[in-house]
Amino acid sequence: MKKLKIFFTISFFIMFISSAGNAFELPDSFGGYNIPKPTAEIVNFDIYEISLMDITLLFDIAITNPYPVKLKLSRVESAFFVENKQFFKTSSDKLKIRANGKETTRLLVNIKYADMAGIVKDYKDKDSLECVVDMVVVLPLPKKFSKIAKEVTFKFKLKKDVPAIKPEINIANFTVIKPSKGDVEAAIKKTAKKNLNADAVTNMFGAIIDGKNPAKVIDPADLDLKLKVNFDVVMKNKTKAALLFNDLKYDFKVNSSRLVEGTTKDIQNKQGEYTLSIGNEFSSKALGKAILKAFNDGKGDYSLTGYSMVKFPDKIKKTPLKLNFDEKGMLSIK
Repeated sequence: MKKLKIFFTISFFIMFISSAGNAFELPDSFGGYNIPKPTAEIVNFDIYEISLMDITLLFDIAITNPYPVKLKLSRVESAFFVENKQFFKTSSDKLKIRANGKETTRLLVNIKYADMAGIVKDYKDKDSLECVVDMVVVLPLPKKFSKIAKEVTFKFKLKKDVPAIKPEINIANFTVIKPSKGDVEAAIKKTAKKNLNADAVTNMFGAIIDGKNPAKVIDPADLDLKLKVNFDVVMKNKTKAALLFNDLKYDFKVNSSRLVEGTTKDIQNKQGEYTLSIGNEFSSKALGKAILKAFNDGKGDYSLTGYSMVKFPDKIKKTPLKLNFDEKGMLSIK
């Protein structure tokens, strides 16, 4: 009830000054009442997501609407500067605040490392970049106030150090261990085709792994034969940024067909070069046409998706960040 009285008091004030024909700023008080104004504050500014290609920043903006009417339109305008060079501008007008309410709206802004490298000449010599955001939050006032002011403006200046990353990813030392006769015999026992010759099947798989096209004794997909595979994910970072990989959760495909998935903690962290070693096994059931073609050709397309918890210097983030992988390339099969 009190808020309605204030609202009507403000409305009376507006009619009064409107009749006077003069323009005024919205005062702090009138008729013994404090005149409320909408407020905006940045309650969180942080790194939301990071990958080897880009970084996404988040802005949580808390907006309070003191009026008994819904504010249907507002906008946020931001100018981004990297190392004192204007990078880009962005604008949003999707904020809506309920009557007598407080809303926290999250805005996400994606920045690609390649774009930053394009405006920072000595990018490769950097370990991090200072990102400065000049943000303007503009909140509309109800129509009752339009004679005095149509909107209220809030300005913020935010700073965040972001890592400088220029990665190069390769899959190295990819090897599949040939199964032993004992491995094959154990797999045959689990299949309905008991009359298979273990020596012939062992030779067939050995030839497949060697990249040959052997006589087909059995469809590999008809046997659940476990095959061990080892390979290294080698990442070279061509900047001075220091990274510390703790693990890697991965999904690895060859010619668009899943080969293995899992987690590894076998990691060598060297400045500028990081080797994440994977040892796993896959079933011969995975040897469909796509993967068999890769073995026969001695090469194939790969995709590596997943994430690693990575520790960056404290000035960027004091706790590990989830670094997302979504890499594609050519795989050499030994």
